[in-house]
Amino acid sequence: MGLPLALLFAGLLAMTRLAQDSEIKAALLLGLSPKNFALPLLGLGLVISLLSFVNNELIVPWSNARALEVQKDIFLKTPDIFLSEGSFFTDALGRSVHIDDLQAGGVAKGITVIQSDGSRGPKEVVFAETGLLDDEAGLWRLEEVHFTSYRSSKVVFDAYAKSAELPVRKLAAGLSQNPDPVRISMRELWQRIQINPRYQPEAWTALHRKFAEPLAALAFALFAIAVGLFSFRNGLGLGFVSVLFLTFMYYATWSVAKLLGAQGTVPAYVGGWLPFALYSVAAVFLLALSWRR
Repeated sequence: MGLPLALLFAGLLAMTRLAQDSEIKAALLLGLSPKNFALPLLGLGLVISLLSFVNNELIVPWSNARALEVQKDIFLKTPDIFLSEGSFFTDALGRSVHIDDLQAGGVAKGITVIQSDGSRGPKEVVFAETGLLDDEAGLWRLEEVHFTSYRSSKVVFDAYAKSAELPVRKLAAGLSQNPDPVRISMRELWQRIQINPRYQPEAWTALHRKFAEPLAALAFALFAIAVGLFSFRNGLGLGFVSVLFLTFMYYATWSVAKLLGAQGTVPAYVGGWLPFALYSVAAVFLLALSWRR
């Protein structure tokens, strides 16, 4: 999202300075049309949108996968870099893991593995007295294991075992939640949705964001043009702080909208497209007011 935001900041700063320094007035007196300001900025917005879409679809998923692989390799060799006693991280199956004591050589004691069932509480809980990291296999070999399964917070299965294996591939060390699904490719994201298409608000919101966030650059270009022309027509002076505020407003609405969409509080399309819609509607409104004047 950095590329579209950079365009919003630069576009607002350029257009407001053109208005404050009477450059727009001079251009109009020379017979130039407002489209001479608008078309280059809209063209740049289109280029940034295309570049952002390619970046988010190809480069970001690839680099994110490579980062996870490097993280896994570092963890397998020196787990103490990522983990500390009393910390949480997630394993390859999305389960939360807690360690009471981490010793040299990959030996851990007091390992608790929790599979969440959302608001209904834990689905599975595994506790092991000790665990030894197997570098080659990429897993922990647990000893003295207690396994408990729950349904609606009630125990439905309780068992003990001398040993068990815990995978540690694709770790998200230090995190209690999965990475943002918008960072994976659209194909992988769609496959994830097909597993349970009826209720996957986070994945559906990420799919909408795949299109809305790159296209935000085009909306930002239009918004910058509208703000510049409106401030010129009304004699308003927008300073550097105002430009920062208008840029920050996108980040604020983007953060809230994507969170509400991922939680299912609002429809996924609202969570994905709300920031884009706000700036697009504001741009059209300001352009209409400027045109009337």
